[in-house]
Amino acid sequence: MSVTKYERGNTFKTSVEFISGSTYVDPSGNKAYLTVYKPDGTTLLSAVTGTREDAGKYYYYISTNSSDPLGLYVIDWYGYFDYGSPWNYMPKHEKEVIQLVDVKQD
Repeated sequence: MSVTKYERGNTFKTSVEFISGSTYVDPSGNKAYLTVYKPDGTTLLSAVTGTREDAGKYYYYISTNSSDPLGLYVIDWYGYFDYGSPWNYMPKHEKEVIQLVDVKQD
């Protein structure tokens, strides 16, 4: 598995696609949320709302600064879907891992 690398201090786009079978589906209220975890397990962002691009497709731009720690970040996208009785609305999670790097210029 390869991990996408982004340079610390920049902004990058993360996205998610929610699919049921072969059909894109929106979560309840057409709202997808994400939480971003730093390498030490603390949060960079918590429960922010992504932007709906199309049915089942959402994105968000994450900004980093020069003091953010280097390493692997977990992006946890989630939305609430109706799974029917007896579960009703429950969250569905999709995760992405990225690596924040520091690029040195010679």
